[in-house]
Amino acid sequence: MRSFWFVAKCALIICTLRLIDGAKGQRQCSENDYYYEYTECDSTGSRWRVAIPQSPGACTGLPEPVRGTECTFSCKAGEFLEMLSQECTHSLATSLENSPPGDEKLTCNSSSWVPQGNYLESNRDECTVSLIYAVHLKKRGSISFDYQYPDSNLLFEFFIQNDQCQEMDPSADTKWLKLTNHGDWENHTVSLKSGTNILYWRTGGVLMRSKGAKPVLLKNIQIEGVAYTSECFPCIPGTFSRVPGSTTCDPCPQNTYSGHGASSCTPCNTTTQYAAEGSALCKDKLPCSRKDYFQFHTACDPEGKTQIIYKWIEPQICLEGVTGAESLPPSGEREPCPPL
Repeated sequence: MRSFWFVAKCALIICTLRLIDGAKGQRQCSENDYYYEYTECDSTGSRWRVAIPQSPGACTGLPEPVRGTECTFSCKAGEFLEMLSQECTHSLATSLENSPPGDEKLTCNSSSWVPQGNYLESNRDECTVSLIYAVHLKKRGSISFDYQYPDSNLLFEFFIQNDQCQEMDPSADTKWLKLTNHGDWENHTVSLKSGTNILYWRTGGVLMRSKGAKPVLLKNIQIEGVAYTSECFPCIPGTFSRVPGSTTCDPCPQNTYSGHGASSCTPCNTTTQYAAEGSALCKDKLPCSRKDYFQFHTACDPEGKTQIIYKWIEPQICLEGVTGAESLPPSGEREPCPPL
């Protein structure tokens, strides 16, 4: 019965398209006048690719429906399904892009994962916060991601549920992520079953009032086993990718910037401008002020004396020798070291 319903549905789609196609005296359709979609799969695992008009009745001569790829067909990470040829093609770089959180409040409502250039940053307080992503896989696949987890004052776990909210493997030893050394990225890979997988990255403070803990960082999240991706996503401003088929975007280096969908970064005029890593624009350097330098005592020399030294904060992002600019104070006089 299902096969009959599928054939009837296909026939209805084809008939409807031909009715649209045969409308009176319209111009010939071009590729910009329609887009492709697949019909639902029947019990034999077959489907059809059909052309859907952008504006029904606006033109004539839509392409005939053709048999589509098998329903179990999927593309690799970094590729998308080009519907015209029905073949996987290298995609442009992709990037996670979310909206920034709202104003800070004294509740867990303000605790969230926050996008920071090409990575996501977790909360750093005692609130329990989950980053959740649901994906439907056509075949067995996997998920891999890079993470930094430098602070044991936060708990960090990754687990998977099905569409019935049941944890897929509650006894897995991969659920709790291992601590990483400061600045080091570790990779974590887990197998996924076909069907619906709901992915959870969950963080929470070990102790109450543990604000100030170093956050967990996530990047390069890749999922294998999805049917196909129908489009590419350009790099967001401040990032770039020069390699076709990339699955991530790299942040622009310091003192460079980029716009939307960039394949390279543009240098700032470092004489009068600066930019932090991952910047979407260059900022003008302001005249140097007292907040642009710091002081410190030198170590005691063999004569038991020390002195105050002033240095500019690096990287220096202010202008010296212009109107209103502070000069770096001279070093202090050598003084006896304080008693131990």
